[in-house]
Amino acid sequence: MLKPRQRTIAAFAAGAAALAMTLSGCQSAVDLETEATSEPVEGGILTIAQASDAQPANLLAGRLGNQAWASNVFETLTYQDADGEPQPLLATEWALSGDGLSMDLTIRDDVTFHSGRAMTAEDVKFSFEQAAAPEWNSQVGYIAKSFEGIDVVSPTELTIRFSQPTQNIFDFLEYAFIIDSETYTGLADGSQVIGTGPFLFESWSPGTELTLVRNDEYWGDEAYLDGIEIAVISDSTAMLNAVRSDRSQIAVGMNPVDVQSMAANDAFTVENLVGSVYPLGLNVTQAPFDTKEARQGVNFAIDRERIAEQIFGDAGVVTNLFWSEDTPGYPEDLANAYAYDPEKARELLADAGAEGAEVTINVISLPQNTSVAEIVRNNLEEVGLKPTINAVETQSFGQRQIAGDLGQAFMPLHGLNGLGPVTLMDTLPSLREGNSSQFWTDEYVELRTALAEAEPGDEFEEALHALSEYIVDEAFTSVIAQSNGQVVVAETAHDLRWSSRAYLDAKSAFVTE
Repeated sequence: MLKPRQRTIAAFAAGAAALAMTLSGCQSAVDLETEATSEPVEGGILTIAQASDAQPANLLAGRLGNQAWASNVFETLTYQDADGEPQPLLATEWALSGDGLSMDLTIRDDVTFHSGRAMTAEDVKFSFEQAAAPEWNSQVGYIAKSFEGIDVVSPTELTIRFSQPTQNIFDFLEYAFIIDSETYTGLADGSQVIGTGPFLFESWSPGTELTLVRNDEYWGDEAYLDGIEIAVISDSTAMLNAVRSDRSQIAVGMNPVDVQSMAANDAFTVENLVGSVYPLGLNVTQAPFDTKEARQGVNFAIDRERIAEQIFGDAGVVTNLFWSEDTPGYPEDLANAYAYDPEKARELLADAGAEGAEVTINVISLPQNTSVAEIVRNNLEEVGLKPTINAVETQSFGQRQIAGDLGQAFMPLHGLNGLGPVTLMDTLPSLREGNSSQFWTDEYVELRTALAEAEPGDEFEEALHALSEYIVDEAFTSVIAQSNGQVVVAETAHDLRWSSRAYLDAKSAFVTE
């Protein structure tokens, strides 16, 4: 028997990760929701096709394969609404001290894990400590590392002590899923995936499918759906066929060209979510990219406008920068620093003695990335290099990225460009310490620190420009394109909500014939 649903509360996705307009220059939250064209109905299965496999072992790292299920199984303490204001989820209230060096948090007393065990403040402390542990590779782990301590006051109260005032604590609270200390080791192989959310993690066949079922003991309003079935379909043609044949009601990670074709079909809508960045990283310790001239030459060789138009269509954004265009102080003059110029590319490569160099580019094996890589390969051949594309399965690529070992050249995918520069500098694998480019200099550290400590306004904008200029000039990593995230949704799926980190909340969703 389902509990009466309290529709007065617009329950947004657990783990929503949009941020307030703080020092980090982040945008406010975006609450994207499909329109409910009929009255909600109970029961039914929501079917999803996605290009990436689930990665329970990287739950705290924020992987594409987790965006359709993680926020339905796990929850966070808070989320931010469409106005960027923090709202309660597993936490009921909080208070930041006047000096900014501590925060008191009160959590709900009626929450149980899917194992049946009551959640307490000790579990919150444990989860925060895990987020700080390097093996989890959490995008916001660096924030947890700045905690001076976490004090459990009572089963429902705890205090976080900071080593210095922080203005992005809500980044952390919205990314740090609360995990079960008694079963968390089961995340490594997916054998035990225990959260507090409205759906239970029932089964997972790696590389094939994932099944969630409704949690009838959920502390809040129970979901309408009986469950969610996710099919892992990395082949773009197969994904397109799955959606067209009604085997899947949602497509996540569909080839942008196919997305455009589905947008013309009245039986489907396209949801524009938080965008992604497609960088090219170059290892500065391996020839020929141990010279800045060679790295710059490669960047001038890439036809970014062609990539944005041909691969991403209306969703493509031509830029060399990792920041969103609406970031306060966005360095517009640097966005197109590497305009397509094959002649200049050849000159720089010749100056670096890199003519005819063999280049192996490791690419995450997702449709968009491999499509982008093919154009990049052609571009590099045109300027005299000998590139080879090596597609790496997503989980293996992720493990190598965590280890900072992606080889001579590499093309990852980062889905966090809804965050501001301060947070991105320490969350994006391409930019943070231990990056696969093996790039870390005293000047880089100084510029990063200046940005983190800058006051909002002119000081922040100047610091952002200086850091951006340095990254562009050193060319150890550069964005090839940005793309707005797009999800294809059939007209039979209703009331879906997507956080600004592009995670799905299906708590209020329902399906019709």
